[in-house]
This record gives sequence, C-alpha cells and structure tokens, in this order.
Amino acid sequence: MIINYQDLNKSLLEELRKESLSSDDEICGFLVKKNNNYYFKKMINIHPNPKSFFLISPKESDYSDGCIVFHSHPEHVKEKGFSEWDLENQKYFYLPMLLYSVNNDEFYYKNI
Repeated sequence: MIINYQDLNKSLLEELRKESLSSDDEICGFLVKKNNNYYFKKMINIHPNPKSFFLISPKESDYSDGCIVFHSHPEHVKEKGFSEWDLENQKYFYLPMLLYSVNNDEFYYKNI
C-alpha cells in the first residue's frame, strides 16, 4: 500500500507531470498496480466544465487492489491542494487520491 506519493516510481510521476502540463483541462485517471509497479490509466474527463473539475464515469471506474485516483489542476486553478469537489469525489471512489497542481508544481496525496 502506498503511504506517500514519493513511494511511486519517479518516471511515473514525471509522466503525470508532463501530461498535466500539456493540458488546459483537468486530466484524470487511475494509477493501477500491476506486478508491483504502477502505470497511468488515463480516463476521459466527462465533467461539463473539464477546465476546472474532473469526473470519471462510474462505468469506467477502476477499483482494483492498490488503485489510486489521479487528476490534475491546470495552471489557471489557483487552489493549493485538494478542492472540496476533489474530497467529495474521493468519498465516492473510496480510493486514495493523487493530485498534481501545475500552478504550484507540486503533488498532493490523500489516503482514504
């Protein structure tokens, strides 16, 4: 079980950072564990306002063992850390969540 996002592979974190920097919308998906390594399973952000929020279709959600929800906050989102919407989503998914903030150039991790 991941206790801290820094336990994740550095190349995965760099991939998430680059993906986040290249989008004006919030990107989202799951960090899925396979053979003791994580990979990013990018999902379509179905929120009506994907520039400021993320929403993953319940039909597309992944609840496999060790799974982590990931999303980004693009540069125009000034909030530092998780928003109220993010925390509500975490209650729905009941999974750990990792966030990358382009504006702050930081990762944030919240366990359930």
